[in-house]
Amino acid sequence: MTRPSILITLGVIIVLLPFSGLPISFRSFIMPLAGLAVIGVGISLRAPKALPPLESAAPEPESAPPAHPQAMG
Repeated sequence: MTRPSILITLGVIIVLLPFSGLPISFRSFIMPLAGLAVIGVGISLRAPKALPPLESAAPEPESAPPAHPQAMG
């Protein structure tokens, strides 16, 4: 299941939960959990777009200078 589809499913659950007929104590437990899940999925969807692209942390190896015949002796 992709993150956008998880977000849509959580939204549907949040909308339908008040009409589910569940006891209010159960709903008061589920609603904050669903809200936190929506926040988490939303952050995970936003985070890759907000960060700049990663560049290689390791420097590129420098090529060895050409050997000079005079320096070889």
